[in-house]
Amino acid sequence: MNAIAHLIPDPVTPVITRVAADQWHAIEDDLTVGRGNTSRRPDGRLFISIDAWHDTVFDQLAAVMLAELPAPLYTVLDAEDSATAENWRRVGFVERRRERHYLVPLEARITVQPPAGVTFGGGDDVYRAEVDASEVGLVRLIPLMSSDGTPRIARIASIEVHADHRRRGIGRALLAHALDALRERGFRLASADVAEDDTAAIVLAEGAGARRTSNSMELMWQD
Repeated sequence: MNAIAHLIPDPVTPVITRVAADQWHAIEDDLTVGRGNTSRRPDGRLFISIDAWHDTVFDQLAAVMLAELPAPLYTVLDAEDSATAENWRRVGFVERRRERHYLVPLEARITVQPPAGVTFGGGDDVYRAEVDASEVGLVRLIPLMSSDGTPRIARIASIEVHADHRRRGIGRALLAHALDALRERGFRLASADVAEDDTAAIVLAEGAGARRTSNSMELMWQD
């Protein structure tokens, strides 16, 4: 993309058009010099992305999209991509969090005994740890299937243990239980995104055999 950019003069006033509900194009002399897109996450948050050949086009696309879209807006990028991060900061986005991305292979059976008095319940997408029939821990999963209906990968959406039941090994045993259930359902891989400052979750993920694949930075814009 950089090689092409050197052949094109820095545009001054590209025409920016919303070509679909989630797509914007920046056109200069019949040439597309930038694109913007949005996507909504399962949690309802709206994410925005911009691919532009020049910083000036990035800024102009951002100005149009921010004026037309409801706040708050989010974007995510490689934590090492300082140049792109600077573009987003320049148009008003602020850093919100950093995450580590993990992949968890599920080839082998995982067995971790729960602490005394703790039982497991639930199934499919939600697994619970209970004490005397009361919930003390929870693992939420988002299984993704291939087009032919076979298991592709399962995302570990969240792991929670109630504050007064932590440091007993409940989270580790519950996660192992959920991952083993996924393996039994035919999944061979799970993924997890963990906040960079969540030491307990990082220890839990890496203890389950998770392999770190990348780091990301999430930024937010609030009108």
